[in-house]
Amino acid sequence: MQLKPKKLLLNTKQPFGLWFLLLTSLFYSMGTAAITVHFSGFIHSIADSTQEGLTPDILAINFNLVTNLFLYSAAGLIGGILGYMIGHRRSVIIGMLYSFVALILLSLNNLSLIGFSAYIIGVGLVIPNLFTTLSFLYTQDDPRRHAGFTLMYMATILGAALSLSIGGSLQHLSYQNWFIIMAVVTLFAVLIFLAGGIYLNRNIGLIDGVEAKYTPSTYSVIFILIVLSSLTDFLLHYQRVLQAIIISLALIAIIIMLIYAYLEKDETQRKRNRLLLILLALSVFFWLADKSIITIFLNYLTLFNRDYGFFNAKSLSADFFFEANIALVLIIGFVSAVLWNKNKHTQHMKRLIRLFSLATLFMALASGLLFFSFFSQSLNHFAMTGNYLLLITLMLNSVAKVLLLPLYYAMVGKFSPRKYESIVMGFFFIITAGIGVFVYSLNQNILNSQILTNTYQSLSYLYGTLFVAGLLCALVAYLLSKFMHYHKKNV
Repeated sequence: MQLKPKKLLLNTKQPFGLWFLLLTSLFYSMGTAAITVHFSGFIHSIADSTQEGLTPDILAINFNLVTNLFLYSAAGLIGGILGYMIGHRRSVIIGMLYSFVALILLSLNNLSLIGFSAYIIGVGLVIPNLFTTLSFLYTQDDPRRHAGFTLMYMATILGAALSLSIGGSLQHLSYQNWFIIMAVVTLFAVLIFLAGGIYLNRNIGLIDGVEAKYTPSTYSVIFILIVLSSLTDFLLHYQRVLQAIIISLALIAIIIMLIYAYLEKDETQRKRNRLLLILLALSVFFWLADKSIITIFLNYLTLFNRDYGFFNAKSLSADFFFEANIALVLIIGFVSAVLWNKNKHTQHMKRLIRLFSLATLFMALASGLLFFSFFSQSLNHFAMTGNYLLLITLMLNSVAKVLLLPLYYAMVGKFSPRKYESIVMGFFFIITAGIGVFVYSLNQNILNSQILTNTYQSLSYLYGTLFVAGLLCALVAYLLSKFMHYHKKNV
């Protein structure tokens, strides 16, 4: 007689400490969104001969684009390593306080660039360690972790949307005043995280033997962060050098992961390492497509030479991502979180991979729509195709991200060695940044073409390739879930 699969014997309620992390993420992401969207406009508004460091090369950088593609992600490697060395929650607190100071510096015209560099380092210190702290609320085999990461993603999106909405209603404020307001909001996030410390300490997941390797003084850590901020400030003036460093670090991270997977002695962890590498391989398409789509959205006006007309905006920026689909993201995210919370343990891995396949399929369809749009534009047909398909493409992209990103980071925590989880998280961030640099360079070469028809044709080739690659990736992931199902059935 075939037995029905049993539910995992765990409390289906989320750990109470999760809600402190969600509020922390919500308030902290408000400042992050403010910097991402407004920094380019801010430095152009203050640029004159008296401002040191604001060279033509700096003013030519689209900070909205480069922060989305690789700056924030690259700094995650620093946070992953420091989190392992000094402790995850301590890293979150120091990182948010450092971000608070960076926002104050941003409001001072002469220190705007060093303030931006400091904020990049602060984000890199906070995000991977906030994710690791969230991961430690659960055991590695607890299906609820995916619900927790989905709620965290929703909180981040909601915080960014609030920042953009409030900023839009306070347009009479100067950039400096807006950054100071975001500094106060960031300080509020620090207080919430500190208030939740007592509940995090009581959770068994945080006392499973993972302790900080070193306990340096806070002043020593801040000194390291200042050095890293100064280095970032210097490298911003030399974009090619910065991009080469990111690519090199991404390759080193991949090599280290391969060596560790090969040398691991414990058989259970060896299997987890193999799954981690499979996850990394399958996610390459997702990041290529996602960052390519972001690049197109942020260059939409340049490509189509017309306002997209949805929000009466003069330029296309991150507000388009959040405001266009905030309700869609929150609804799908909530349903996804509820379903993960009720997941059955025996079917857990199969559902993970199938959901990964579904999200990849959505991303492939988004790439397919862009292929059709640019191909028709290259033939001088369907002149308004871009306008009509852009919103549909964005919806598919948003659905794919709300399904896959929480799953992605939850699985990184699930398969990583518990002791080195923040380092592995940092490795995944730097690899993502490396993909972002590749996408940035590729699209820059395409978009710099003087003949618009050639640009459309090249972009149609790019998104046609991504469309086919996405379909193949989704098929491979689906067949992998089938293989696991039949293999387990026959064992």
